Amino acid sequence: MLPSPRLIILTLAAAPLFLAGTLYEPAMALGVVYVLVLAALVTLDALLLPRVRHLNIQRHLPERLSVGHPTPMTLDVQNRMRRSAQIQLAEDCPPEMEVSPGLCEAMLRGGETVRFACRLTVRQRGAHRLGPVFVRILPAGGLLYRQFTMDLEAEVQVFPNLVNVRKSELLARRGASAEQGLARLRQIGQGSEFESLRPYIRGDEMSRIEWKATARRGTLIVKNYEPERQQSILVAIDVGRATAGEFQGLSRVDYLVNATLMLAFVALRQRDQFSLLAFSDKIESYLPPISGIKNLEQVARALYQLQPRLVESDYGAACRFLGLKNRKRSLLCMMTDIIDRQASDILIAYMARFACYHLPLAVTLSNTDLQHLAHQPLGGCDDLHSKAVACDILSAREEALVSMRRKGVSVLDVPPNRLTPELINRYTLIKSTRRL
Repeated sequence: MLPSPRLIILTLAAAPLFLAGTLYEPAMALGVVYVLVLAALVTLDALLLPRVRHLNIQRHLPERLSVGHPTPMTLDVQNRMRRSAQIQLAEDCPPEMEVSPGLCEAMLRGGETVRFACRLTVRQRGAHRLGPVFVRILPAGGLLYRQFTMDLEAEVQVFPNLVNVRKSELLARRGASAEQGLARLRQIGQGSEFESLRPYIRGDEMSRIEWKATARRGTLIVKNYEPERQQSILVAIDVGRATAGEFQGLSRVDYLVNATLMLAFVALRQRDQFSLLAFSDKIESYLPPISGIKNLEQVARALYQLQPRLVESDYGAACRFLGLKNRKRSLLCMMTDIIDRQASDILIAYMARFACYHLPLAVTLSNTDLQHLAHQPLGGCDDLHSKAVACDILSAREEALVSMRRKGVSVLDVPPNRLTPELINRYTLIKSTRRL
């Protein structure tokens, strides 16, 4: 039980009576009577305070949540008393969860039910538990709060950002994906697989004319082509020390996972085969080649539990595993980061070897904070030692990326928040130029 503001005011109101009692003795007696009456009212109010059974609280939220995306959540509260009461609710969340607003408050009449609308944001994938709900209730005209907890613990599953996948599907249907920074997946007139026929437009290649259709219709008809299907896409995600940092409240692994899920959606929608490997100092997860958009669920499941680990990644073991499992020529996306020369030398050697059989693409996340520190003018730099270290790291990193490019390995080096659109655009470019 806690005192209400009303009780505090009534208690403070006794002070003038006792002060007056120092000058006028009957005022002291009046003050004592006032305090005794107030104590009796507080005792009676404490006996009449509502119990846990007088409230019915139910929490409603989706079975699956997307990491970093605010998800609607509702709390239904029913007042089973005859008296009106002021209700305050607060969620007991672990550090990786955030509920907005943090405090819900309403005045409920007897028998009334109210619904509180909240938004739950989880910044870490995997299985999490929502704790109990803290409740504070003050009956109308009451002097004391009753405070207790309602056991509404529930397990929530937090997946990679599925919201962006659904949004991209809608944009693709409306033809608006190019406006959002994503190139059109289906580039009519490019590729080598026949798609449709259309009238000739000045500038079309003569080799694309369909002469039989032209003869039947009496006007020039050309063929439309689209990128080839049933090609193989393989993504290898490094969840070791190189990708263990954070950017704008999310781990760098989360950015890699979200981009991988979007690439899987695009590739499966294009009827390509998709496979996935996650590794650190060991093989964390492997998804054999799948095809068909209906199997996107398997990709989400494979990415579901991936978390960064503070260990040195074993590039050699991961690349040997890939070599044994994937014989077919593939677009091999190695998602990692370059942070030291020794690790980069091993990675460069294996990626150069893959270039003989596959189309390797090194996807690295640039560190904007490091770049800002390295490019800071000497006159405005407070820590010259940190600037020198940053310049050295960026220099070694750029040297490794240039070495990859010289050995036939494509490189996509972008900030984490630009990874998804840039990766999809690179995939689309590779498909349309028939490099795979």
